[in-house]
Amino acid sequence: MAVRVLAAGLAGLVAAAGLAACTPAPSGPPVAVLFPGAADDDWGASAEVLRRELADDGYAVEVRFAGDDIPRQLEQLREVLAAQPAAVVIAPVDATAIAAVLTPDAAGEVSVIAYDELILDTDQVDYFATFDHRAAGRLQAQALVDGLGLADDPDAGPFAVELLAGSGDDRGAQDAFAGAMEVLQPYLDAGRLTVPSGRTDLEQAAILRGSPATAADRVAELLAADVPLAGVLSPSDAMSGAVAEVLAAAGVEVVAPGARWSAAPLPPEGEPSATPTPPGATAPPPDATTPPHTDAAPDSAADAAHDRAAPASVVLTGGGSTLDGVRAVRNGAQTATVYEDPRELARAVASMVREVVEGAAPTVTQGATTDNGVRAVPTLLREPQLVATVEEARRVLG
Repeated sequence: MAVRVLAAGLAGLVAAAGLAACTPAPSGPPVAVLFPGAADDDWGASAEVLRRELADDGYAVEVRFAGDDIPRQLEQLREVLAAQPAAVVIAPVDATAIAAVLTPDAAGEVSVIAYDELILDTDQVDYFATFDHRAAGRLQAQALVDGLGLADDPDAGPFAVELLAGSGDDRGAQDAFAGAMEVLQPYLDAGRLTVPSGRTDLEQAAILRGSPATAADRVAELLAADVPLAGVLSPSDAMSGAVAEVLAAAGVEVVAPGARWSAAPLPPEGEPSATPTPPGATAPPPDATTPPHTDAAPDSAADAAHDRAAPASVVLTGGGSTLDGVRAVRNGAQTATVYEDPRELARAVASMVREVVEGAAPTVTQGATTDNGVRAVPTLLREPQLVATVEEARRVLG
């Protein structure tokens, strides 16, 4: 046993010596990365990609996580700025709180890059890197339109849909909803899409902090009111997952990836057709006093419910930077998602840091700036990816 321990110890020393010989100590400029979350979550995975990209080039990278603790991140920023690194990459816990610490005196010559969410109300933000959320909204809306067959069939519709949006104070949510409405508004104006809830602008459609429970409640209320819902525009996979559970509980299927919405199936030829029963409702027995094939008005709430067509299925979109939505598409539980690969954003920001430290203007999207309330910040926009078939989902998942 002692021999094995000694051998293992020697092997460890040799391996460590070899690693030290192959991996030089960081000699490049110091770079600080301040993220929400923790080392073992999605933020940690993104930070590791960013750290590794820079460390491989010899940069001395310090990564700190603040969870959802605003004061903690502000204190981290104070400490980092006191050391005056070459660059700081910040994904803010709170976009407005950072300005209290990120002052001209504190920032000095430090280059500041806002990551994923823009830091507001300060002129000390040099660059901003994020995904093109407006493009993501357009892709989500187009997936809804395609799933309903509106583009393929000029006579398709009208379809009842529900529009969900992220938090109204989130710039990304604002852009995504604006992009979605660029695609959907012509169909709304033409009457081919309807929104029975009346939530057709951001203020009405927004859901505080993107709460999945609130999204699920909205859809459940529509189903309980016997609305023949045919589609749900959801901006996030977390919302979509909660909505999918509500649909399943009501006996409503999600339109499969790559498929098109279809009405309730027709009965075999020669058999009389029947109006489908709304989800959760029980069809009332025929009224013996009403002759068949007449247009007599229903004389009860149950009869009225029976006469309203239930949706055969619902087109359900989604989006986000985790693989949950991609897996849902692969498994047929979600019609489509718009994937924002966090590794791609991390690699792009690593390139920006290198360029800034070397004294070059970093690569940003031509003509793209984002107003943070004080200045127009040069912005790098990464393109999101529509995943609308099982094959596409499998390719993303590898």
